[in-house]
Amino acid sequence: MVLELVDLLNGIFSLIFVVISTLVGLITAAKYFKTKNRILLLVGVSWILIVCPWWPSATSAFIALATGEGLELRMYLLLGNLFVPLFLILFIGAFTEIYFHEKQKIFLLIFAIIGIIVEIYLIYFVIVDPKVLGELHGIVDIEFKGFWRYYLIFDILIVLIIGIAIAVNSLKSEDKVIKLRGKFLLAAFISWTLGAIFDASVELDLITLPLIRILLISSAIEFYIGFVMPDLVKNRFIRE
Repeated sequence: MVLELVDLLNGIFSLIFVVISTLVGLITAAKYFKTKNRILLLVGVSWILIVCPWWPSATSAFIALATGEGLELRMYLLLGNLFVPLFLILFIGAFTEIYFHEKQKIFLLIFAIIGIIVEIYLIYFVIVDPKVLGELHGIVDIEFKGFWRYYLIFDILIVLIIGIAIAVNSLKSEDKVIKLRGKFLLAAFISWTLGAIFDASVELDLITLPLIRILLISSAIEFYIGFVMPDLVKNRFIRE
């Protein structure tokens, strides 16, 4: 199979997004060992896993460069979706460390049960009939179908709602640093949501692909600034 230019760009931009997001997640999670703040650990690992749907497109493109064939559908589905329920559990865990802490165990139990159900569903159909979950278009693109499509939409909405709740609460603070964090986090979650929706719904070509992936990459940078708040940014935007 010939690797088209748009497929190669898809793989390159996916790889850039994954690498930057993974670094952002690792840096954020590493702050836990200095601060012992579990929120940083949870959100750091969450941000590493939030990009797992882009792992197979990055991998498939570069495998195709070497072998002429991309990932097989079953492997594509497993690589990109197996950790999605775990991401959501960790993300809910981070959220309930900040809000509703007294009900954290209930929230985690609910999403753990949902996660087990959807993992069983995913693995069953990957083995029995992967086309129930989605179909590959070319080497790097996939169109999700049926229940799995709605589950991923559900995930996106959960991320958006929780992200906006955290950001808006920060924006209400009188503390200038916390308020600045809120602005960057609001930008991060909106950028990621729009990027994820456009990535799944818009035909990717030589114009739309870079624009959408740049939007996604910007979400990782905004997320890093919002949670880590480097002194360079703080000093640039806050004047005492």
